[in-house]
Amino acid sequence: MKHTIIGLDIGGTNLRIGAVNENKEIVASRIMDSDIVSKAAQPIEKLCRIIQSFIEEHQLEDVGAVSIGVASSVANDNETVICTTNMRGDDGEPIFQNTNIAQYLKEQLKLPVFVNNDTSNILYYDVYRNRLQERKLVIGIYIGTGVGAAVLIDGKQLKGVNGAALDLGHIPYYKGEDLCVCSKHGCCECYASGWKLENLLEEYYPGESIRNIFKDHADEAPLKEFVYSCSHVFSVMATIFNPDTIIYGGGVIDMKGFPIERFEEEVRKNTGLDVMNYGFDFIYSQPYTEKGIVGSAIFAEQMLNKQEA
Repeated sequence: MKHTIIGLDIGGTNLRIGAVNENKEIVASRIMDSDIVSKAAQPIEKLCRIIQSFIEEHQLEDVGAVSIGVASSVANDNETVICTTNMRGDDGEPIFQNTNIAQYLKEQLKLPVFVNNDTSNILYYDVYRNRLQERKLVIGIYIGTGVGAAVLIDGKQLKGVNGAALDLGHIPYYKGEDLCVCSKHGCCECYASGWKLENLLEEYYPGESIRNIFKDHADEAPLKEFVYSCSHVFSVMATIFNPDTIIYGGGVIDMKGFPIERFEEEVRKNTGLDVMNYGFDFIYSQPYTEKGIVGSAIFAEQMLNKQEA
């Protein structure tokens, strides 16, 4: 098996690409604006040119696969993106909607190409980093611009019948009325997300830096309510799944002054009593901007091994 895997982590803001060796080390990487793809006339072709240029620039001759993480559910063929809600073209429409992005890339690159949800790839990385491979049930929840979640059961990703499971950012909050970017009302992301935090800044602390919002205002009512909303998501997932481990992180939780202890206390307080009789490990996902790249390589390695079995 060739040992270098090209991993991509494509979010609403940034596109990261890297070459990952057999030791899960990044030997070359690059970051660019996601708009380079989302605003392109032919997004898949543009993505292909980015990958080709990266391979040529770094003279990579032992590439075994390309693995792409996207901010979307991905169908169980590991090729078809269901809907990139946070990546839209000039017409305002999602650039990928029920779109097989792997087929063209495979034909052009002459390599295996795998596509997965970006949060699942990050969870693969966190499980690897924290040596949790033997845990029976691990949940990962990451609060950044939106809310991402993934579940591994005996090391296998829970995807649902079609691949659309665990779109946690769009579960409804009881009687929630705020309009979400997905066009529904009352979604989780309306109350626990980076864009909600930006709305709070504009409403309560105009002119201040969002970087210091927790450092300066964590004990005030708007931020206390926000932290509670974030914890609610975790309590629901813990109560449903009875996990060994919950991994938590993301840009919001990584922010300076985020009240970690209060957040964890709220999660445990509101998780179902039966689950809390057993408890679970709560592990913070250490900040690392390229974890999605490494996680995508770990996912590709699993897929290649499955094909060879």
